[in-house]
Amino acid sequence: VTATDADSGTFGSVSYSIGSGIGSTIPTQFSISKQTGQICTTQNLDRDDGSASHDFTVTAVDGGGLNSMAYVKVFLSDINDNRPVFYPLHYAASLSAQSMPGTSVVKVTAYDKDEGANGRVTFRIVSGNLPQLFTLNEDTGVISLSRSLNGKANSVRQLVVSAQDGGGQLSLHNAKVNISIVPGSVSPPVFEQAQYYFTVPEDAKTGAAIGTVRAISPTAKLPPVTRLSISSGDPKGYFIIDGSSGQIRTSISLDHEVQPVLILDVQARSGSPPAYSNAQVKITVSDVNDNAPTFPTNSESVLVPETTAIGATIYTVDAVDRDGGPNGQVQYDMVSGGERVFSIDRTSGKIRLIGPLRYESMPRYDLKIVARDSGAPQLSSTFTLLVHVQAENDSGPIFDTLIYRVEVKEGTLVNTRFLQVRALSQESDTGHVTYHLRADGDSSGFGVVPESGWLFVKSTLDRETKDLYVLTVLASSGPSELRKTGTATVRVSVTDENDNAPKLSEERYFTTVQENLPGGTTIGRVLATDRDSGQNSRLSYRLTHHHENFQINSDTGDISTRRSLDREQASSYQVTVVVQDGGTPPRSTTGTVYVTVMDENDNAPMFV
Repeated sequence: VTATDADSGTFGSVSYSIGSGIGSTIPTQFSISKQTGQICTTQNLDRDDGSASHDFTVTAVDGGGLNSMAYVKVFLSDINDNRPVFYPLHYAASLSAQSMPGTSVVKVTAYDKDEGANGRVTFRIVSGNLPQLFTLNEDTGVISLSRSLNGKANSVRQLVVSAQDGGGQLSLHNAKVNISIVPGSVSPPVFEQAQYYFTVPEDAKTGAAIGTVRAISPTAKLPPVTRLSISSGDPKGYFIIDGSSGQIRTSISLDHEVQPVLILDVQARSGSPPAYSNAQVKITVSDVNDNAPTFPTNSESVLVPETTAIGATIYTVDAVDRDGGPNGQVQYDMVSGGERVFSIDRTSGKIRLIGPLRYESMPRYDLKIVARDSGAPQLSSTFTLLVHVQAENDSGPIFDTLIYRVEVKEGTLVNTRFLQVRALSQESDTGHVTYHLRADGDSSGFGVVPESGWLFVKSTLDRETKDLYVLTVLASSGPSELRKTGTATVRVSVTDENDNAPKLSEERYFTTVQENLPGGTTIGRVLATDRDSGQNSRLSYRLTHHHENFQINSDTGDISTRRSLDREQASSYQVTVVVQDGGTPPRSTTGTVYVTVMDENDNAPMFV
């Protein structure tokens, strides 16, 4: 972006900065050159998993403090960077040998996150259809019978189906379709209910039972139901079902804010070749108060003229709570700093002036705002608004901007310069401008070169100890007896370096599991934290070596069985877990899990 200024000299110099857009925060995906106005990306952009567009403002400030603002909207164009993905991967259907050609059998589905032609998916049978008994609609994914099934009763056809997008990318994993051809009419299992409804709180422990579905064979001639399974509706694997009893249990942690409702398709099969039937299971994940209100930033600064009228709104705070209902209803309180000069509306967050401002007696107010939700227990977060009072008839030096924002990496070497502030005297005969910092708690770690306005680091910065400093820079000009002063605020955000390794809640974990439970049973969880932020604190879990009996969820740290365990074969196991962060280079730590297999009475006495 480019802005022009008709003035000459210092008054005509223009500097640029990025601000928030309409209803959004300041974007972290873009940066702008302060001198040229060139906008650049700061990270990889993905319209498929993120936003298809970004909006923000750019402010141009001249050397005299005058400014102008432009609105920028960036649209991300799509590229074909996603393959089609089948869900579900496995399909099963039963078909009478007396069915007529043209009968619809089953529909396969695949999704592609790209848009337009890149996201258009077509299907093809790649194997299992010889002789060609079935046809596949390449656009809809519907498989239909194409010829008579005479002589094909009591058999199972296994088709393999691939998906391709409009850009030519093929699915990485093909779908498997089992079609049972039964003699006479199909007699599938019968569910006790066509639909089931269950509710589970989002803080339910892994492995908690939430309900049971049951199906029976329609006639006494058929063998009992041999298997129940979740065929679709749960791509992330929140739940598992016992194939024999039909009991549904949680498999991983739930989150109402991410997935408040799931509608599972549960499939039952009986007979040989099997006949299939399906029932819907609606699971509502109920909300608990597990999210505190959050502000876009921990603090902000505003400049308010001391002539501002009583009753004027000077700022509006806005905290968001991801919970629902009363748990997500936010109210605000000003707990300190108001000095009977400011008030806040508890519902809207509007901060108003209720008393006169006097620059000489109080040039700055630190307003501490607390946002509380209405849940039980009540959760809260804190925000600080720094109000700088602008003196009336102030003829001190004018900075090129009233609020500077700068990022400094933690661990930056002492004496490193990171920002130059500039101020211009309003009177040509008052002499040179000199700079210094107002002495307060935040300024002790920084210094300023009096002659040039360069800010530098005086002591080591640690983001995990403090991540934001608000400095007040004073610019003075004129003879000592008539010295005039202007002020500006510098917000120094300390950015993260990957200087902390993950830390396990325990170095050794002990857990038990009953023998003979089905594979997929969760037996415990490894918990770790990382004091860093962002990608540097994103943790992944893995086992040091592939284990034939155990596996770990890379995101949650939940450990589950791969298969049923037999205490008579092995009564205990030792598993080593590695936790690694997402930094560059990454840091990691290891822990040990000791698993004891509990006995059940599954062996009859034997004579020797």
